[in-house]
Amino acid sequence: MIAQSIKNHKKAVIPYVTAGLPNLETTGKILLALQDAGASALEIGIPFSDPMADGSVLQKASYMALQSGFKVDDLQDCLKGWSTMLDIPLIVMSYINPLMRKGLVQTLKNFKDSGVKGVIIPDLPRDAGVIYADCTGMEIDLIRMVAPTTLPERITEILSQCSGFVYAVSIKGVTGTRSDLPVEVRSQVLAIKDITDLPVCVGFGVSSVEQVENLLTFADGVIVGSYLMEKLLDSADPTRTAHDTLHALLNGT
Repeated sequence: MIAQSIKNHKKAVIPYVTAGLPNLETTGKILLALQDAGASALEIGIPFSDPMADGSVLQKASYMALQSGFKVDDLQDCLKGWSTMLDIPLIVMSYINPLMRKGLVQTLKNFKDSGVKGVIIPDLPRDAGVIYADCTGMEIDLIRMVAPTTLPERITEILSQCSGFVYAVSIKGVTGTRSDLPVEVRSQVLAIKDITDLPVCVGFGVSSVEQVENLLTFADGVIVGSYLMEKLLDSADPTRTAHDTLHALLNGT
């Protein structure tokens, strides 16, 4: 379903939203606004105390959500309602620790029962075969990341344990807006596309209309996280800000 949703959108952009900012009720409204603005899927981040792949914006977002009392159980209660009111796939992004607190398999089952279509786990162990098998058995996509530093033989292994789409990390380092993305990202994406039929979507650093338009000339989709969250953190009306920010990215304004 995730792959098809990406293919169905002429400009496939997947926004990332940290769950629980300023509260889970508002998170649900933000997700609806992003769908209305043209998102092809929605990535919901579970706040974590040690988000090692995240830059300052998403670190701040996690911290603020946790300080506001975010609990995974509360999110679980919301996911089913969100999935029923949305027409595009929900994807959960989480470091592995929060997923293991009640048992990884049970947490994945809870996600499945709540309508979640995919998971992204940045700190998966090197061999994710067991987790991939669990996800496949539950019909949840395990979306895997490929970095610019990933060795070719390792890419092949990752793609054998990947579904939904391939998350091509555009930069060396953590998340965060960048005025320029490496020119090598094009060859990186094309190399991945040479060995998989899965859509390849680029994330990390995307922060302008020009970058989105350029990336979509060779990638199947774009993930926008820190750029969006930075605006939401500073907004008095995050729902409207979410809609307007994504609309502008998709429509070149």
